[in-house]
Amino acid sequence: MRIVHVREISNVAATLVEGLNRLGHQVTLKPMRTRGSETPVPKRLLLLPDRMREAVEVNRCIHRNRFDVVHLHWAYMGWMGIVGRYPYFLHCHGSDLRRNLRWPLLGWLTRRALGNAQRVFYSTPDLKAIATRVRQDSVFIPNPINLELFRPMKPSNGTGPRILLISRFERVKGPESAVAIIREFKRREPSVQVDAFDWGVAKSEFAVPGLMNLMPMVPYRGMPALLSRYHVVVGQFKLGIVSMSELEAMACGKPVISHFAYPEVYNEPPPVFSTRDIHEGADILSRLVSDKKMRKEAGEKGRAWVERHHDFVEVAKLVEQQYREVLES
Repeated sequence: MRIVHVREISNVAATLVEGLNRLGHQVTLKPMRTRGSETPVPKRLLLLPDRMREAVEVNRCIHRNRFDVVHLHWAYMGWMGIVGRYPYFLHCHGSDLRRNLRWPLLGWLTRRALGNAQRVFYSTPDLKAIATRVRQDSVFIPNPINLELFRPMKPSNGTGPRILLISRFERVKGPESAVAIIREFKRREPSVQVDAFDWGVAKSEFAVPGLMNLMPMVPYRGMPALLSRYHVVVGQFKLGIVSMSELEAMACGKPVISHFAYPEVYNEPPPVFSTRDIHEGADILSRLVSDKKMRKEAGEKGRAWVERHHDFVEVAKLVEQQYREVLES
């Protein structure tokens, strides 16, 4: 099949493209610009003229090439297919449903985009209830992880215990829980280094000076090497999901502390240390920091679980099956 994926979200599109190419398809990625994606929604309106021009160019490309499959990422992007009058698959990722459906204009546009799609995909289990209210036939497609890129690496020698707080500072990620756990842990273990990325609209509220070191973001392909420097990863606590960042950390053999609330989605729950209790979270961190064997066993279980449930080629096969079911009908 000749396939095009439009818009990049957290490297999901690029990873699916790579997986589909492995299956013998001819796949093109149109990532589109993401500048401004971390700014408040009202300010993004200033970027609309540039984005409209780019959307017109992408639609022209789609019409010229006559792809068998057009796969759009981010719910309201379905408007491109509506305006361009071509069939499309629509892939939802998070705030495009949780937040945008609450907005009058974006909500209307999103519902139209979902309703006109050949098939709707959602990427995390918390989105099921939202997506299926609009499209009952929405399908869960696990986020794909490139296990060749994200793999265990030998850690640097001579470094003491280090913890990485991996989620960005946004309220939807539950930073108040992550920071509270880190604060309690640091009260007990003040010498352990804790790092976090310098990103997120709520950074000034939750990135407490002296509690953690802020560092710049690294390129996607640099993440495995960065993860190799840490002993434990602290994820998100509000949505009850294992997001891309946590999955990539698990694929690199790192134990992850977060909160998971959807055990029915998998035939086996993810082997994360799931909690929302501050003292329990600090206890787990203390044990992991001091117990190398515990870290190793947790890391191996996490890697094996991601291999079974999120391998990018296997996820690409699920997507391929969805394409074929629709095209053949």
